[in-house]
Amino acid sequence: MITDYKNELKIWLIYFGTIFLSLYIHEIGHCIPAWMHGYQAIPTPVKEYLQESIPKELSLSVSLAGIIGTLLFSITALVAYSVKLLINPAILAGAIAMPGMYTLRYILFGRGHDGAEFQEAQSALGFGYSGHSLDIAFLLLFLAGAILWIIRIRPGLKVSGRLFLGFILTIFFVIGLQFFNNLIFDPIFNIR
Repeated sequence: MITDYKNELKIWLIYFGTIFLSLYIHEIGHCIPAWMHGYQAIPTPVKEYLQESIPKELSLSVSLAGIIGTLLFSITALVAYSVKLLINPAILAGAIAMPGMYTLRYILFGRGHDGAEFQEAQSALGFGYSGHSLDIAFLLLFLAGAILWIIRIRPGLKVSGRLFLGFILTIFFVIGLQFFNNLIFDPIFNIR
């Protein structure tokens, strides 16, 4: 019985650790173009802090690079899981959680990411600023991961409750992480 609780806790820790890692890789992605052009940028778990103003053209690249970081992380986990290099389904679930969150934001608010990040990234790719190309890309990525997971796991009713709990906890985890990140790092980097 105790072993079951330890295994359950381990699964949740792997899942939320993977989400945390995916968010941090997203933020590092934002910083890379700034660093490459000599600007100071600091990645934190859920936000990048640019220490000076950057040109508009570079701003488009900064937005796109975060998206690329998320896409690469999620696609890598999806491919690794599909070819059985990655065995733990909690890692796949954590890797597709943010595309799932972006999809949920799109459904609820009409945009997958707050601010203008998706629009600027689309503009950097040559797509229409007001289009939904990235929203659709993240929806397809999330669906691909979910379908692969269902095919490999063949979940029963017991797992359905865990999925709903995971969905709710993921929302609170991301909101809480954003809140505490801003609470800690905004004053350090003089963001008002």
